[in-house]
Amino acid sequence: MTRDPHPTASVVELSTSDCWRLLEAESLGRLALVDASGEPRIYPVNVVVRDGLLYLRSAGDAKLRFLRSRPAVAFEVDGVDGGDRWSVVVRGHAAIVETDAELRRARDGGVRSMSPTPKPYVVRIAPQRVTGRRFAERTAPGDDDLLRSRIFRPSDQDLPAAARSPHPIPGFRPRADA
Repeated sequence: MTRDPHPTASVVELSTSDCWRLLEAESLGRLALVDASGEPRIYPVNVVVRDGLLYLRSAGDAKLRFLRSRPAVAFEVDGVDGGDRWSVVVRGHAAIVETDAELRRARDGGVRSMSPTPKPYVVRIAPQRVTGRRFAERTAPGDDDLLRSRIFRPSDQDLPAAARSPHPIPGFRPRADA
């Protein structure tokens, strides 16, 4: 299958079911939360999706304290699928899992941490909003790069006469004995 290097829809919003399919296939993402001073923090975390909830492991550290005081969080995961880039963001509320039944459900779902630090707590994220987007990777040579055009100005000969730099004003050379 040949991919069109200039797709007509450059960014496509993903359906909720597509977002969940992508979330369920991934095990590593980033958790965004707000610390006690109101500053955003981002942590890489292992995650498992089970029954419409996200589960992750945590130590009894600052992350857990922040979650207790400010449970509103965002979780993001992204990847590549068939030459397309995609990103899914979950916004919701986090809570420490305390019931045996839910701890078993999270454990049976495979929640674990790759960190060498012990992570005895399980955190549940209850999604309130799930959104995602997909876009084709820019692969065609000569694609118009808007950032490049903002950084590198065109040369004077490419500009209309009114926009060209003025000619330098002749002046005196510095004296050699100065």
